[in-house]
Order: sequence, then C-alpha cells, then structure tokens
Amino acid sequence: MIKQRIFLPAAVLAGSFGLAACGGGGGSAGVPGNPAPPDSSLLNVNAGNYQALGQATVSSAFYLGDAGGTLSGAGVGGNLRLLRQAADVARRAVGEARARAAQFQPGLSSGADLRQTLSCSGGGAAVLSISDANNNGNIDIGDAVTLDAQACQEDGSILQGRISLSMQALTGVFYGNSFNATLAMTLTAFSATHGGDSVQGDGTLSLTLSETPAGVSELSLSTPRLVLSGQLGGQAFSTTLTDILLTLRVEPQVGGRKSSLSYSGGLSSSNLGNQQVLITTRLPLVATGSDAYPSGGQWVVKGSGNSTLRITSLNATQARLELDTQGDGVNETQVVKTWAELR
Repeated sequence: MIKQRIFLPAAVLAGSFGLAACGGGGGSAGVPGNPAPPDSSLLNVNAGNYQALGQATVSSAFYLGDAGGTLSGAGVGGNLRLLRQAADVARRAVGEARARAAQFQPGLSSGADLRQTLSCSGGGAAVLSISDANNNGNIDIGDAVTLDAQACQEDGSILQGRISLSMQALTGVFYGNSFNATLAMTLTAFSATHGGDSVQGDGTLSLTLSETPAGVSELSLSTPRLVLSGQLGGQAFSTTLTDILLTLRVEPQVGGRKSSLSYSGGLSSSNLGNQQVLITTRLPLVATGSDAYPSGGQWVVKGSGNSTLRITSLNATQARLELDTQGDGVNETQVVKTWAELR
C-alpha cells in the first residue's frame, strides 16, 4: 500500500518539469531558441477571446508546474494536476528503485531488472519496472524506470497509462541535499480523472532537478511538444504546447519559502481555433509563505499583429487580464479574475 503521499518534495517540485534563469524571460515575442512562427498562423487576440486565452495560458502552466498547489506547497482542491501526478508517481518509482537496489546482486553481466506491482491507496495498481543498466545498485546515468498505472486511485484521482523515465545526467546523490539531475520523461496516454473531469498527456519532457546545501531548489521542464486533452466542466478540449520551458525555483526565507515560476513557449487550443500564441515571462510569478497562488509577477501572451494579453498577479487571490489589440501599450479592455477561475 502507498502509506504516504508520493509528491516530489516541495523544495524540489515547488510543479511541471536545460536549466533557465528564474529571473524570467525578457520581452521577446518568440519562443527561445526558435524563429517566431509566421503572423498568419497566430491567433488574433481580441475582446472575444482574451479571457479564454488567459484561462488556457494559466491552466496549462499550472498543470505543468502545479503552481496552483505546489508553488508554495499548499494544496488546492479540484485540480487534476496531471504533471504533478506524473512527477509524484515518478518520485515514488525512483524511491522504490533505490529501496530495491540492494536486492540486485552485483556482478551480473547483463545488468539487473525488477518488476513489481504496487497497490494504490484508493484501489487499482501501478506496475513498476526498473532496469539497473550497470548493476551497481544505484539510480544513475543509463538506468530506466517505467510505471504503468492501472486504474490507480490516488488523492481522489484515477490514473491510467504509462510514465517512462531515464536518467540522462547526474551529479551528487539523487534527492540528497546537494545534487543536479536531468531525466527524460515520456507520457504515453497518461491520464488523470477527477469526478467528471479528465486530462490526458502525450509527449516527452526533459526535467532538470537540483538542490543546494542551502536549501535552494530548482525544477526546470522543457518539451518540444506536449498534447493535453480531455474534458473540463463538461467541455472537451485539446491543448498543444510547443517548445515549452517552465522553471520553478524555491528558496527558504524567514517564516517559510519563496517560489518563483517562469513560463515560455507556444500554445494552441481547440477552444481558440487551434491557432498559436507565444508566451513569455516579463516578471516571474512569485508566491511566498503558505500562499497557494502567486502575489506578484506578469506574463505576456502575443498573437498576430502584435495583439497582446498581459496577465498580472494583483495578489494571492486575483490576477488582471489586460487586452492590447495593437501592441502599443494602450489597453482597450481588462478584467480581474481569481486564480481559481483561471486555473
């Protein structure tokens, strides 16, 4: 049985998965390292769609980094938290791998493999497969972990599908007090269902996790393409994220911690005509103490003809969406939404 929550430690995850400076992205309209797409392929951001675009932008980031819950370690009910669920299960898989490593007998020329069925706390199972490529009893470069969720019920969600992990680079002791690790994660029809809502992820991500002896942790997630699909609030959706880079930094401070989230890349959604927008971070979203949502920071979302949406955190409860259809700094309209509405 799963006897404890299998979250990545808040100091490591706190969500969504190369390492980027958390100081945030500048004002570039393009996806870092890639040419901007032609203007004709971009969405015209206007009064009729900017609120839906704001919701799609925030919810995609919160799915990746679970900023609505683990940005500061505080839980928010109702989230499907797909990538957090994936990371949680992966965290447990790695823990199981380390715990079982002692069972591997050193000296086997072909390496050691382990296959085990784990019971989930709410029912169902997860089948864990571990390959210790060099048979040294440690989780290190070249080792692989695969977990198949079979109606696995955890924290009110039902998980299905496959997560595959492989260690690409490692310095220090993984999940020790000082390390830097890069893992490849592949989601294959990996889904989470919560009540009547569901979300499924398909794609490959690169995760860089690090922690310093001073307790400063970073999680960086990048993916060339990730498709999220499912149903929310009775409405089917499909969101495609391209050349995404999300970085989450957590550092201790008096009375708690400070968490900063940066996000950049391309987003298209079936609810927005499948046209793309480009997201950049002007100021990282920042949460402090036990706040579940960020109280500062700004993201910029650009579409065709320099049409722009600015998402600005007003406080740990609300964000302001501002529409600038000409990209000239003059806002034609704006609205204040709660983070709970946008997630």
